[in-house]
Amino acid sequence: GSVDRTPEIAAKYCDIVLIKPGYSLAEMRDLGAKTASGDIVVTTDADCIAPENWIEELIKPFQDPKVAAVGGAFRPLNKNPLSSFYCWCSSIMQGTFGLFQGANMAYTKEAYLKSPGYADAKRAEDWNLSWKIRQQGKTRYLRRAYTRTEIPFNRQIEYPGGILSAILSLIGAVINHPLLMGLGAGYVGSEIMTFLYRHKSNLRRSHMALTALVVVYFSRRFINAFSWNLILGILVGIFGFHVISEDIRQAIEDLKLYKVQENHSNTYLDKIKRSLIRLLEI
Repeated sequence: GSVDRTPEIAAKYCDIVLIKPGYSLAEMRDLGAKTASGDIVVTTDADCIAPENWIEELIKPFQDPKVAAVGGAFRPLNKNPLSSFYCWCSSIMQGTFGLFQGANMAYTKEAYLKSPGYADAKRAEDWNLSWKIRQQGKTRYLRRAYTRTEIPFNRQIEYPGGILSAILSLIGAVINHPLLMGLGAGYVGSEIMTFLYRHKSNLRRSHMALTALVVVYFSRRFINAFSWNLILGILVGIFGFHVISEDIRQAIEDLKLYKVQENHSNTYLDKIKRSLIRLLEI
């Protein structure tokens, strides 16, 4: 789906460029890993900028034959408190749990071939793969082997949203407030469900949650107050999660596509889009 000459540019620097229209990101990562001829597979994303010594630093731990995977750090190109917080949380997840991200990751091909691959996951295929690979050997996280990348706005608010929801749920349980309990449980529960279940319908899950909210709202007189507030909170949490993880993400992708298109008009809608691009640093 690239519209910014990525295949053409990649061909100048790569020996092999694989193009498979209709393949998902996970399927393309699997294809690339299986096609690679070396003993170590290194992955990154098209929107990342890496220092000249990045690969050299990233593969150093493989001098130990027991190391199966290595992850590197991220530094935001669009630096602000939220993007910096995202990178800090990412560093904790990688350093503590060995959950590496495809934008800065390396693993042995032998370990990959023994794993179920990327496409086995419902979501977060890079986390899933690194978790499977760590069962085959050691993993290492290197801060010095970093790449720089744009942190999309929806990514910037993922960790704060999850942390806030967990806190609200805990507070709700302590003070017996069903709305707060439901809000936190709905948000965190949605995060968990996206790892367990792959939604294939064209219906947006935020729209489904919004429809359920309307039904519950008008059913208030048929449900006791505690249950009604708990259900309402759960649905609001579900709605909020999918707005952040899907709707906002899709809107940002649409704005990126608009940015690279030529011959923009000067309508009010175009002015709004350009303002959002500047505001969100897209």
